[in-house]
Amino acid sequence: MPQLQLKPTHKVVQDYYESLAQFEKLGIKHEGAVRSAFQTLLESCGRQFDWKLVPEYRSKSKANGQVQVDGALLDNYGLVHGYWEAKDSADDLNKEVKAKFALG
Repeated sequence: MPQLQLKPTHKVVQDYYESLAQFEKLGIKHEGAVRSAFQTLLESCGRQFDWKLVPEYRSKSKANGQVQVDGALLDNYGLVHGYWEAKDSADDLNKEVKAKFALG
């Protein structure tokens, strides 16, 4: 199975950290701002496998409802290879994950 080729020296990684540093310098730490920087990084990573990042991805839940995540990586057949849920450092990640699973 192919492995992601990503190093701290790659431009996309350096751009990600530069973007975070600019947000921090401005005193901006909320999820929406940080999300844009990570989305760019994730899209770049997905291209290595010919996957497309679909923002605001919706899927059916167990309870006949819908669950929306911030993004999903899909291949050319529409198979999902990963989900993305944006969080910032102020969020309780364990609590947020449990809440998403509770929704199905």
